[in-house]
Amino acid sequence: MFEVIRHRRLVLAICLWGSVLTQVASACRYNVRETGFVDLGIEPYVLYGYVSQDTPADVVPSFKEISDANLVDSNIRVEIIDTVQQKNHPAMQLLDKWALRELPAAVLVSPDGQSLPVALRAPGKSFKDTLRSGLGDILSSPKREEIMQQVIKAYGIVLLIKGPNAEENDKAQQACAAAVEQVSAEMEMMPKPIANPPVLIALDPESFSKEKVLLWSLGLEAEKVTEAHAVVLYGRARWIGPLFKGEEITEYNLASVLFVIGADCECGFDYRWLQGTMLPARWDEKLQAQIAENLGFDPENPMIKSEMSWIIGRGYSSYPRTPFGYQELVIEPESPNDVNEILPDLVEHAAAPSTGRLTAEPNTAEPVSAPEPLAESAFRLADSLRYVICILIGLSALVLVAGVVVLVRAKRK
Repeated sequence: MFEVIRHRRLVLAICLWGSVLTQVASACRYNVRETGFVDLGIEPYVLYGYVSQDTPADVVPSFKEISDANLVDSNIRVEIIDTVQQKNHPAMQLLDKWALRELPAAVLVSPDGQSLPVALRAPGKSFKDTLRSGLGDILSSPKREEIMQQVIKAYGIVLLIKGPNAEENDKAQQACAAAVEQVSAEMEMMPKPIANPPVLIALDPESFSKEKVLLWSLGLEAEKVTEAHAVVLYGRARWIGPLFKGEEITEYNLASVLFVIGADCECGFDYRWLQGTMLPARWDEKLQAQIAENLGFDPENPMIKSEMSWIIGRGYSSYPRTPFGYQELVIEPESPNDVNEILPDLVEHAAAPSTGRLTAEPNTAEPVSAPEPLAESAFRLADSLRYVICILIGLSALVLVAGVVVLVRAKRK
């Protein structure tokens, strides 16, 4: 009788032990925020330089050398196009779009499809000096520097771009601040601790002239910003979720996106949504060292990149590396105040073969229904899967131990 009780206790202990191990093993080593610091090479900007047979001989090598040297630590790659020998290059259409008749010329193209001409001529300056100045403007601005310094240590950033209406700006800022406060209060309950809470950064219209590249990378034009906008950034200054505008800027909408950043990296989110477009910027060795110190691992380590690529489940090659297959995805919620209807549709569209920046627009079609926020749904799905795995492992352990007990008894007899 006592022997049977001991065996039952042993079986129970092993089952519990197996369940605990499964719970720990099934949790991802990383959260979404940490995956955002690993550059899998899926979202480069491209600087196209245009030359011809009439371009001075010293300009062509200088163009390439100066561009490569200045962009070496950035998320921008350079491609020089000979307009005579490469007439059929897809990027040739940009010359007509921007009416660039004089060569050399340059155009920066975002992975989201928008393009921006880069000035290569300025009164009293040489081609080399103008090119260096233009590249500097592409890579840096006061507000982007602030974002870079904050994003490497903070949970994430809510960037508020103010419009011309002061009352609307105040309302949007209150919503952004409330979302930051809400997520900050819940950080202790997240799968993995994050040291610093989200940060709110505001961009005033007075600074638009210095932040044209920042606004352009978000799909905005400084002269056409007629209302407040808000976007969430994380990791290597990646853009996650939609660009909210006007009445869409609510505490609930912003908090729902922010909560995703603290989620387990294996919660089932589509990687093209998580590995969002980065702001054009330079990530030098100093910044990389700060990131590694804050994270506790080096995101540039090839082993880390390989592991992240496996976790995300896609690899390097499945994301289009050129913007000429770009297609804008428009999400049309019934109510701009309800992110329950925006975010599930974002993930559904992100799984499509053709990708682009996701935006939110007022509804003109059938409403999209969703029973709960994306972040909450993902957490529940992950918990359910872990629970099922725990049960299966526990039952397997029970069968194994029972078999061992039977064999031991048979051997004793």
